[in-house]
Amino acid sequence: MKRDNRVIFDSVTGKIVFQTGEAEGDINPHEEWNPLEYIDVPYGSIDYSKSYIDRIDEEGNPVVISYDISETEEQRKIRELEDALLIQAENEIGGIL
Repeated sequence: MKRDNRVIFDSVTGKIVFQTGEAEGDINPHEEWNPLEYIDVPYGSIDYSKSYIDRIDEEGNPVVISYDISETEEQRKIRELEDALLIQAENEIGGIL
């Protein structure tokens, strides 16, 4: 079973109060929460490793923001060295990539 991410929010400001998160496996479904404002964001509809829900807009839709993951100069150099090593191994061994 796959369970959606339930997002509980302030209906005036759209500020998120709580999120249950997505879940998969042998889990219980969400119960109905009548006095609270919430939306269910379908399982798998957002890649939470690259973005997050910032707030809920006036129409009840999640406002999704992508993480600004910029590569530092050191990370770029490391990536280039790793790529060079992979290419060298490919040329020496032949066919690993």
